[in-house]
Amino acid sequence: MISGIRIVTPEIDPIQFPRQTWQLVSDQARRCLMKKEFCDEQSKIENLRCVHFEEETDAAFGTQLWHFEALGIDPVGRRHMLYGILDFSVQYGLLEPSQTALFEDSELRQKFLDRDPKAKPNSSWEKTSTRFWVQTACLGVVVTALMWTTLLFHYLYR
Repeated sequence: MISGIRIVTPEIDPIQFPRQTWQLVSDQARRCLMKKEFCDEQSKIENLRCVHFEEETDAAFGTQLWHFEALGIDPVGRRHMLYGILDFSVQYGLLEPSQTALFEDSELRQKFLDRDPKAKPNSSWEKTSTRFWVQTACLGVVVTALMWTTLLFHYLYR
């Protein structure tokens, strides 16, 4: 584990998740299949696993990234091997789904992850536009305070 981030590999002892977590992740994987109009009764989720685990801290929410494979049956009965991603935010001990994706090729899933593993800033303070507006507002307050103080001294010592 490096600063709260844990990549889950076969060499590392698996993390023991509670039954509620497995149920939530499994339900989210089923919803992902249903959004793409695969049959809920005949489709099957296989090999559901957590591949990235970042613990929640006092300063930041945690994250969990899950992979799954599924055998999806489309409305006309054709079978599709599918590769899914489920991204969750851990907020106050609860899993909040943040992103799902479903691919027909495992390489496409990996390209998707390589393209944007954590490219988005973790907080709004890390965004350039936020920093710009906060700094501009602070500068405006300082300039206004200096002008007001100068006018006040000018008025009082006249």
